[in-house]
Amino acid sequence: MAQVPRGRSPKKLWKISRDRQSRLIIALDLHDNSAGRQQLIKRCINLLDEVRELAVGVKIGLPLSLSIGFDGVSEILDRFKGEFYMIADFKLSDIPSIVQAALEGFWRMGFDAAIAHLFQGGVSEVRRSIDLFGVVAMSHPQAQLIQQNFHRLLEEAKAASVDGIIVGATRGELITEARRILPEMTILSPGVVTQGASPAHALRMGGDFEIVGRALTMAEKPLETARMIVEAERDVLCV
Repeated sequence: MAQVPRGRSPKKLWKISRDRQSRLIIALDLHDNSAGRQQLIKRCINLLDEVRELAVGVKIGLPLSLSIGFDGVSEILDRFKGEFYMIADFKLSDIPSIVQAALEGFWRMGFDAAIAHLFQGGVSEVRRSIDLFGVVAMSHPQAQLIQQNFHRLLEEAKAASVDGIIVGATRGELITEARRILPEMTILSPGVVTQGASPAHALRMGGDFEIVGRALTMAEKPLETARMIVEAERDVLCV
């Protein structure tokens, strides 16, 4: 399976990917507010335990954090420290000093990376304690304003020297265009399965890693689902 780190590619992410022969990142979309906090934490831990040999990264966002609290998030981070590439997905979009303060807080919690918007500018001024990924194209159909400024956001990503970019897996043509313009940039693609993109489609179009949420977090047999996704990725990357 080809594993060629690109440019400023985050070293930890690519190392785990090489070791596990996988490009799968899990979005922990478990945020059922009818469930108790400890029950949700346990479900997250059980899921990650089950797929730990197949997934390379874990993305944690605001819904889960609100459901289990930052103490609960820290419990998950501590439990799997070093085993996954941990991404804080809070779509940061503020003045540089606030973004920097947030990144420092995520670093103290144990995250390896964070996701930020780029349209507010000033990202190049942020001193980073962890890796930073910039959003240039989202996977849902309503993201028209972002899509209309796709090329300008790519320019901003390059100018800010981010560690990678986010391009939705449902935007295959934009993944290909991003790869053409920023050939050395690591591309993460959410929106696989539930939002319509088939497993390995983003890789086939030029992406590097696929982010899968509900198709795994709501699966009756998450290990089988994860194995199916990773095998599809390996088929593409071995060609």
